[in-house]
Amino acid sequence: MRQHLLSARRAFAVGVAALVLELVLILPFVDDLADENATAHFTQHGLIFVGGILMGVALRDMFLLSRR
Repeated sequence: MRQHLLSARRAFAVGVAALVLELVLILPFVDDLADENATAHFTQHGLIFVGGILMGVALRDMFLLSRR
């Protein structure tokens, strides 16, 4: 079974985008909004999860590309 990997540039871009997403989600104004609104709170949790998945995919692909 052939693995479909991102190119090195695309994996790097996905990793950077995930990092920026995670950083934005822990900024004070987003955290304050999440404290005041239950929907924003659970959306924040969901987006943190998505950012983690994206970061994992990017790191996996960069690791596998480095072993070629």
